[in-house]
Amino acid sequence: MHPSPAAPREPPAWLLEEPYDEISLGTLKSGKEAEVFLLERRYAGGSTTLLAHKRYRPRRPSPGELRELGFKKATGYRHHATYRAGWFLRSRDRRAVEHGTDHGHEVIEHLWPVQEMEMLERAWASGASVPYPVERTVDGVVMEFIGDADEAAPRLAQAQLSATQLASAWEQLVESLSSLTGAGLVHADLSAYNMLWWGDRLVLIDLPQAVEFTTNADAPELLHRDLANVAAWFERRGVAVDVEALYGELIGLAW
Repeated sequence: MHPSPAAPREPPAWLLEEPYDEISLGTLKSGKEAEVFLLERRYAGGSTTLLAHKRYRPRRPSPGELRELGFKKATGYRHHATYRAGWFLRSRDRRAVEHGTDHGHEVIEHLWPVQEMEMLERAWASGASVPYPVERTVDGVVMEFIGDADEAAPRLAQAQLSATQLASAWEQLVESLSSLTGAGLVHADLSAYNMLWWGDRLVLIDLPQAVEFTTNADAPELLHRDLANVAAWFERRGVAVDVEALYGELIGLAW
């Protein structure tokens, strides 16, 4: 099931090493903690490319701050205690996070995009189908835009797939999960709403809460939850899935 180790992946051809200007083309989507903005990067040589800039909102914004920063929604962070178990924090920072102090909120606000960039880089290097991580910004991550000038790729839950495409999507998902677990990672929040479908390609997104088997004791349980979530979605659409067999194979890869 698991592909043999591949050669290191090269950066995509559209990422050029030349001066550029960027303009924001508006908001692509809003989530609980962050909003994704569409950027157009215009290179000095005349080429252009579209990028997605995922920006995390301030956890405790002052009046009017979100609007000034270009955000449309208020902040609504999910419960992270399970996910941050593997984060490496200084003792002072860890105590502040556990007690919910102002400094603790600042630590989490800083580390969430750091975590997402690191997990995207590791997922990309593993061979999983994820957006290419371009760079980290002060409040987020710039990454490959999945879509084209006319539209963004739909979430898998909203894509209208044929039976053949559904079977292909499941096969691609298994390949990506094999790559992730082979690299010691678990997405930890996987569903049909954080996968994209574009040009017959399945792409996993939203990895800030991803965890490692070596640092998070809940990783096996989170992997099983991921599999149960996505398997139920595929089974309702006629794709036969053996969750326990796949879980056993993936756990074997992780260890």
